Amino acid sequence: MSQLQSTSRPKKTKTVVIAVKSESGFYRQVKSAAQKITPKLLLTRIENSVSGGIPDFLICDGEGKFHFVELKFVKSGNVVNLLPSQVSWLTRHKAGSVWVLVKKHGDPAECFLYRGGDAVALRMDGLSEVEPVHHCLEPFDWPKIFNLITSE
Repeated sequence: MSQLQSTSRPKKTKTVVIAVKSESGFYRQVKSAAQKITPKLLLTRIENSVSGGIPDFLICDGEGKFHFVELKFVKSGNVVNLLPSQVSWLTRHKAGSVWVLVKKHGDPAECFLYRGGDAVALRMDGLSEVEPVHHCLEPFDWPKIFNLITSE
């Protein structure tokens, strides 16, 4: 019998990028990242049929502070489809920790973080005209994104 020699090479670690093609898929991606990076962050999806415009989810940070985040998914172009009720809510509450987190489909995908006070300009002018607080390509810099959201 011949002796077999091992020719295996060390495995390279690879960043896993999940293909997300909807807003609900984007939320699952955000929640998964939050759980892996900072277990102190509690994310709660807000399903509200009573009062329009309330952002998609709430983050309670380790200090008990609340942060509202509206998610948007852009399949192509630069138009962010914020509803008038969402623009109104984000604008009225801009003094608080209120955010718009946008994922733009592409290869690679892009992520944009905006303050809620930018909602009117974002709806009217789109991604290419409004300066984000943070912009990154996939794989996203989740620690930085969550730090920016929770530092206000």
